[in-house]
Amino acid sequence: MTSEPRAADPATDGPSGLPDTLVFLFSDIEGSTRLEQAVGTMAYAALRERHRALLRAAFAANGGREQGTEGDSFFVVFPTASGAVAAALDAQRALAAEVWPADSPIRVRMGVHAGEATIVGGSFVGLAVNRAARIAGVAHGGQVLVSEAIRTLLGQGLPARAALLDLGAHRLKDLREPERIHQLTAPDLPATFPPLATLDARPNNLPTQLTSFVGRDEELAKACGLLAANRLVTLTGPGGTGKTRLSLQVAASAIDDHPDGVFFVPLETVRDPGLVASRIALEIGLSEPAGRSGQDVLVEWLGTKRVLLVLDNFEQVVDAGPLVADILRAASGLKVIVTSRSPLRISGEQEFPVPGLPVPPDPRNLGGYQEALRSGAGVIDPARLSTYEAVRLFIARAVAVKPDFAVTNENAPAVAAICARLHGMPLAIELAAARVKLLTPDAILARLEHQLNLLAAGARDLPARQQTLRGAIAWSYDILDEPGRRLLERLSVCAGGFDLEAAEAIGGASPGAGMDVLDGLMALADQSLIRSVDGARPRFQMLETIREFAAEMLEARDDNAAIRDRHARWYLNLAESGSPRMSGDDQRALLEQLELEHDNIRAILDRAAGAGDADTAIRLAFAMWRFWQKRGHLNEARRRLEAFAAAPWSHEVPVLRARLVEALGGVLWWQADLVAMKVAYGEAVEIWRRLGEKAEIANALYNYAFAFTMTPDPNGDPSTVDPEGEGARSQEEALVLYREIGDRRGEANVLWGIGNRAFFLKKDDAGEANFRAAHELFQAVGDTTMAAWALHMLGGALDRRERHDEAAPYYRMALRHFHDASDAAGIALVLDDLAMSAILVGDLERSARLRGAARRLTAVTGANLAAYSEKFLSGFLPHAERLSAEDEQRLQAEGAAMTLDEAVAFALTVPADELDRQEQTRP
Repeated sequence: MTSEPRAADPATDGPSGLPDTLVFLFSDIEGSTRLEQAVGTMAYAALRERHRALLRAAFAANGGREQGTEGDSFFVVFPTASGAVAAALDAQRALAAEVWPADSPIRVRMGVHAGEATIVGGSFVGLAVNRAARIAGVAHGGQVLVSEAIRTLLGQGLPARAALLDLGAHRLKDLREPERIHQLTAPDLPATFPPLATLDARPNNLPTQLTSFVGRDEELAKACGLLAANRLVTLTGPGGTGKTRLSLQVAASAIDDHPDGVFFVPLETVRDPGLVASRIALEIGLSEPAGRSGQDVLVEWLGTKRVLLVLDNFEQVVDAGPLVADILRAASGLKVIVTSRSPLRISGEQEFPVPGLPVPPDPRNLGGYQEALRSGAGVIDPARLSTYEAVRLFIARAVAVKPDFAVTNENAPAVAAICARLHGMPLAIELAAARVKLLTPDAILARLEHQLNLLAAGARDLPARQQTLRGAIAWSYDILDEPGRRLLERLSVCAGGFDLEAAEAIGGASPGAGMDVLDGLMALADQSLIRSVDGARPRFQMLETIREFAAEMLEARDDNAAIRDRHARWYLNLAESGSPRMSGDDQRALLEQLELEHDNIRAILDRAAGAGDADTAIRLAFAMWRFWQKRGHLNEARRRLEAFAAAPWSHEVPVLRARLVEALGGVLWWQADLVAMKVAYGEAVEIWRRLGEKAEIANALYNYAFAFTMTPDPNGDPSTVDPEGEGARSQEEALVLYREIGDRRGEANVLWGIGNRAFFLKKDDAGEANFRAAHELFQAVGDTTMAAWALHMLGGALDRRERHDEAAPYYRMALRHFHDASDAAGIALVLDDLAMSAILVGDLERSARLRGAARRLTAVTGANLAAYSEKFLSGFLPHAERLSAEDEQRLQAEGAAMTLDEAVAFALTVPADELDRQEQTRP
């Protein structure tokens, strides 16, 4: 049986005298400020003192030692979990029994947690102390919350008639992993309270932090104060100062002031200022519909909502500063925190330079600290040293890699010097502390000082702190062997991360490498130079500051260009090999892989376009355009492809030019820009006719014919389309060519295209026969995506011919495919057509819900073709019954609130009246 820990007294106990586990209780009065304002300062002071007397009696009776009292709060340490819980119950019972003024009852919230702590400057500090305070902070007046650690320590040792109610796991404002929280209950105390005031209570995407937030108490308070008084606060400083972590903590602290959401927007992989609005929208869960900018979508969504955005790593997109100003002006409830190496310099900005953590003076200086050494008989006091936040961070990270690490009389001077030489830069300190696993603080200091001097001499134009950070990274780089350095440099070409196969291809063996890549990755991870990312496949990331440093080192290597070419070839091969599979059974996995690697592909496209490398830029863009279409990146795709098409280098090689304008034409089709699409596809036809390749001519004609399938305006007159029959002739020629060369997939495409022409131009059987023939061929050649599109259009044709109950099953078969393939564009259009089909059978409420879901997904794809679908199908109902505007809006909102899976499940459910009609018509 484990003996219970004794109480600790910071006045007499040193670090070595502490018990293994301590129990911490925090409490404060709920709504104390409002209460003081209501009853007056003097009356409130009397109430507060009475509350203090009641609580102190309960704490003392159960072995508690009061550690701090600030305002209306208590911090108490107990020797046992049972004592702390008994004290909390006694305190709440005493408060409940007290006769308070009717208009000013005292309601106290309490939190209890257990763990280890150290005594610094006469006070307990440590992660467990902070977490106990966080637990108390999410409680309500009259409520006692305890952690899972307390539940475990209690076992069966609860006070009589008391019980613990499991409230589940909750994220606290320290952003650490969720904490399972229990409510202490008793028959004579209130048991019902509002939901806990945790991060989960507000919409947010704040990432969980795997390490504790050490120090920064003063900066956190200042930054929170600035945010309360300003709508735009920019945390500035060089890389490695901890701007991101501070911004996240400020955001977590301010979450209750922003009930509509707090959203973290990482911009480290974004280089184009034009993509900032889109990235913000993406993190919120919005996307850009065709014809509307990301800024417009963002401003419309924000409206008067009270939202906080955290825009991280803004320095490389600083030209997007006016965007931030514009959305702040347009959205009155918005506040923004920006982290950047430089201010945005826009109206209303409040800059907050983030300093390094407070550090002790360098023991090797002849300043105040040298005098302290003398007064301490030449010995630095570890307890005093630990009061500096930089040293606390070093200790925390050192203990993480070497649990028995401690600051001693022997290593204290080296620890102090390391922190001082690194100017309190959190990243640099963390990198240095990680070396404790292998080296003593004195050995770390010796190597660190050598590199600092070397880099300071070589880069005096950089700010002093940036030189310090570069020194820390350079030291970590230098401690690697040569193969490790080469691997780090080579992997710096990867943006947004890389998997093991990419690492082997890009960083693998060649002269000077000589290391197994997996072993090399493990070594880099041990040195905190890369980090692994959770997922089904092994994946790794490099901090941006480290990546930049490694890229500089690569630039000086003779094989720099060859490594960048490896990077481009690897991802070009990934995209090109995957392109034919984009319509097959495994397309979902392929799309998800390309999404994961999108930042790498963007980097290659940017680099290739900048160098005028048409072969890489155009081949990669051509291989990617279907991904862009299916995954809702159409606006970005159009910007890139139009820029490529305007560049002189894109005209030099006819085959590449034809591929480029084909991809551009496809994007323009999905955005319903038929005029521009006709120009692009027309150019492709001209090029392939000159080159004389039958298969390519047929494909170009098939594409070009879509320019004559519908009017450029959804409201246009179909009878005005293609009066000369050019579209029909293009389809006929394409069909002949495909049959000549025996291309059954191409033949199916053209039949599908002919069906589309009949459908949209309201001709013949609305394309039914051609859609059936195309579907049969698509199935035969294994093109599951186009088979689904044939089913989708067959449903439309049947609806057009007023065979509505026959149409719905075809829509649903298509929808199942698109959902299985994670094809957002396909899902959006089928949902929209199912909504129109529901109108045709009079199911107006179902239609409204489906339309709401479809509109949200259409925004995700950036496509605009749904406008045509709705126009053509609703054209059958000029006098149909309609819902009231209020009901329509309400039901569409319900549909838009569905998740994608919920919307698909709803759409796949066969309505009862449809089943009834099928039963009635069955022979």
